[in-house]
Amino acid sequence: MASARCETCGSPQGLKQNYAHPHHQISSPPKREFLCGAPSCTRLALIWLTDDEEEQYVHGLRLFRIAHRAEEVRIN
Repeated sequence: MASARCETCGSPQGLKQNYAHPHHQISSPPKREFLCGAPSCTRLALIWLTDDEEEQYVHGLRLFRIAHRAEEVRIN
């Protein structure tokens, strides 16, 4: 599952997956954007993908589920 972290906080660390591929999110519906998942951070998040998710992205998938959240996010 993808992860949400801002550019300042960077790629999520210490997890089982390696999140090496950042993407900007597209708000859908409007005004429904994910904030950074790092403690005490309130910046707008980038969506970080694993290598497997990045491969899916390259092949056209644009909708990803965010870890620990019941929603999906569209990326560009």
